[in-house]
Amino acid sequence: MNSYIMAADVGATKTNIGIFQPRAEELERVAVRSFQSCAEGGEFIDRIKEFAAVEMGQGELLATCFGVAGPIVNGRVVATNLGLELDEKTLQRELSCSRLKLVNDLVATAAVLPVLKNSDVVSLQSDTSQVTNQEETIAILAPGTGLGMAFLVDGRQLKILSSEGGHADFAPRDEEEVELWRYLKKRFGRVSRERVISGPGLVNIFAWLRERQPDEISDVVSLPGNISGADVVAAAVTGDLMAGKSLEFFTSILGGVAGDLVLTGMASGGLYLAGGIPAKIIDFLGRGQFLTAFNAKGRMSAWLEQIPVKIVLNPEAALIGAARIALQQIPTTY
Repeated sequence: MNSYIMAADVGATKTNIGIFQPRAEELERVAVRSFQSCAEGGEFIDRIKEFAAVEMGQGELLATCFGVAGPIVNGRVVATNLGLELDEKTLQRELSCSRLKLVNDLVATAAVLPVLKNSDVVSLQSDTSQVTNQEETIAILAPGTGLGMAFLVDGRQLKILSSEGGHADFAPRDEEEVELWRYLKKRFGRVSRERVISGPGLVNIFAWLRERQPDEISDVVSLPGNISGADVVAAAVTGDLMAGKSLEFFTSILGGVAGDLVLTGMASGGLYLAGGIPAKIIDFLGRGQFLTAFNAKGRMSAWLEQIPVKIVLNPEAALIGAARIALQQIPTTY
């Protein structure tokens, strides 16, 4: 009988699910499928079971790990921007798998960092003064539908600290950002970092600039329906001035928060930008606003300038990381 591992990356927009076979301490990919995320737990479990039945047949499911975009508390999670409720005991029973673990999606992303290939990342700032190793803390920041954060404390043992720092307060750094904060405060009552640094956050920045400059012509305004962060990025790529200005604010604020995260965790091993947005705006991240804000930390600036900063390109990073966490649950005597 064949033995398998199941892993999933459950985001607010899309779910990636995969079946893998353990080979010594490595994983062999068997099948991966993507589907639109759903908020109903029964429907989600039915999709998972159907996928497992097709790809595993009568095989044995050794371990499972689902990375979910939300805080895990006592084996339960409510996906923050989706509403999907999951708990480990129900999933263990439904999938007939006792070794089943729910983790935050950024914990899953952190777990893949030690095995990423050079082709999986692109560097924005290299470390010229020190050789990093897997015992140094690494910070992970992931803007997408929401804003995820985590710290990889030990890459060898996969010791990872989860974080909900994306919901911490947005702290404006100059008068323009104070104006942005006031605009968002009026709309939402409280302004978290996620209200600014995410796909919806980019739309919020665009809407604020539109209110400031109502006579400014922008192709985004003429789009049908509700605009998305992807619409703003696409317009910026084609030279739309307001969309481009929105991305300038976005990348600068992202850089400032990224620098704060590295300082908070003393992440000498570097910063990895993951999630759905960074890989799509590499050119904008490389134009200077991001690194200027990242390194502008007063007496700590010189230290930050030595920190490696990389963008994760592999769209299956969290899925593979979840599979590595599942593999870790299998006894070494297996």
